[in-house]
Amino acid sequence: MWTFNLYKRPKINGAQLAAILPLAVVHTLGNLFTNMSLGKVAVSFTHTIKAMEPFFSVVLSAMFLGELPTLWVVASLVPIVGGVALASVTEASFNWCDYALVLDSKTSSDPLGAGFWTAMASNLTNQSRNVLSKKVMVNKEESMDNITLFSIITIMSLILLAPVAIFMEGVKFTPAYLQSAGLNVKEVVVRSLLAALCFHAYQQ
Repeated sequence: MWTFNLYKRPKINGAQLAAILPLAVVHTLGNLFTNMSLGKVAVSFTHTIKAMEPFFSVVLSAMFLGELPTLWVVASLVPIVGGVALASVTEASFNWCDYALVLDSKTSSDPLGAGFWTAMASNLTNQSRNVLSKKVMVNKEESMDNITLFSIITIMSLILLAPVAIFMEGVKFTPAYLQSAGLNVKEVVVRSLLAALCFHAYQQ
């Protein structure tokens, strides 16, 4: 959007980049934990657990920003927490022993509860990013709008994660590998770009 002048190009200095780096780290971890959870349990269950994000937001805001929730806010969290707990215990793959990190591979497809705990870790890291973003935006002299801030976070997150992805799965990105798997390279590239645009717009 900056290349095609669809949005005003920001002027960022080194101090701002240093302040944004922790946001990029927790943003990267948040997406990593989400995908780990999706790989372990049903998509619906992961998103049910991620419905707890408002709870984490309130707790972290109180801890780091001093923003104490009102009684009405606390009351609004009760059905969220209760709903997630109810959905968890009625989930087909849920087992209390599993989520206490007790190995029992016969009763669950996710014996160590990794799907549950990584979804919870995603809640923690994503809301940490949001709380830290508020702290970055507080300084009016160095402030930037939310779209610019999140775009920079995303770019830095890409730089952090790209070496890891290439090291672990680099061979799978080559045209030869995709063709050997029976995939259309052009179609994969187009769909990947569309997915990236939609995901970025969704997170904005």
